[in-house]
Amino acid sequence: MILRFEVNQAEAFRRGVDVPKSTIHLEVDPSKLPQDQRDLIANRISGIDVLALSQARKERAVLAQNPSWSHSQIHSTAKAIQQLRIIATAPTYEALLEAVEDDEREYRIQKATAKLTTEVTMEELRKLG
Repeated sequence: MILRFEVNQAEAFRRGVDVPKSTIHLEVDPSKLPQDQRDLIANRISGIDVLALSQARKERAVLAQNPSWSHSQIHSTAKAIQQLRIIATAPTYEALLEAVEDDEREYRIQKATAKLTTEVTMEELRKLG
C-alpha cells in the first residue's frame, strides 16, 4: 500500500537528509506492521493520504506558510482545513510513525481540553441556575 505524507525539508536538511520533494509516497506492507501502528495510521488515512487530526498541528502548518499572520487568522484558517497531511522530519516509515504518534498525543490533549472546558462550563451554568 502507498502512503502519502509531507516532509519538513528544512528539518530534513538540518539532519543531513536530502529530500528533493516535500510530498512523499512510501510503500508499506500493512501485514508486517504491529496492530497498534496500523490502527494509528488507519485512523488518519483518506485515500492514500495520512492526515493530521490535531488542530495544533494544522495551526503550525498554516503559520509556517504565513509567518506574518495574527493568531486569530492562523486559528480560523487552520480550523477551516479539513485535510492536512502529516508532516514528518524525514522520508521514512519511522519518521512518519513518529509524526503520527506526536499527532495522536496532541489530538488526545485537544479532546481532553475540550471536554474539560465543556464540563467546567456546564458546572458554571448549574451554579447560575
